[in-house]
Amino acid sequence: MVPVEFSDLRRQQFRRFFQPSRIVIGVFHDDSRERLNPITLCFDMYCSYKPTMMAFAIHRRAYSYSLLESATECVLSVPGEQLAEQAMYCGTRSATTVHKFEKCGFTPARSKRVSVPGIAEAIANVELRIVNKQHTGDHLTAFGQVLRFGVNERSAECCLLSVGPNTAGYRVLARQGIHRIAVIGDSAPD
Repeated sequence: MVPVEFSDLRRQQFRRFFQPSRIVIGVFHDDSRERLNPITLCFDMYCSYKPTMMAFAIHRRAYSYSLLESATECVLSVPGEQLAEQAMYCGTRSATTVHKFEKCGFTPARSKRVSVPGIAEAIANVELRIVNKQHTGDHLTAFGQVLRFGVNERSAECCLLSVGPNTAGYRVLARQGIHRIAVIGDSAPD
């Protein structure tokens, strides 16, 4: 074995070495308020090829946590560069005080396999049937079977990424506090 010294870091410090993560905007029915609720998610991934499944997690303090608890389906919208500010807004504002779907100017896009609409301005909308949920520390993680990948093939936009403090190689499009939304490209002063 090669003697290598690894430093102990806190989670926020580790972000410098463990980035980026892809951003999606989860769309859920909010039946109690008779509206759609979008939330920006950075904890998302594929978790199965056959059947095709994705997983995502929502923090227990988020308003959307309770929506996920009762949800049986949802849409994960893939935002492009033109939605960077809206993605930041949906990830930093609570639906308890604002109608985020309306405030962001999103247009509902009819889904073919679930009752929840996607976002018309997105690059793609992934329609999911939620098949399992697991409490994972301070998050609720959902596992959903992909029923449809709806893609806007006319879009040439890049998907959004959540990046840490090292922005070399990224073009930061939106920033609020420690949060940075970027695309791959030349870095601009942060």
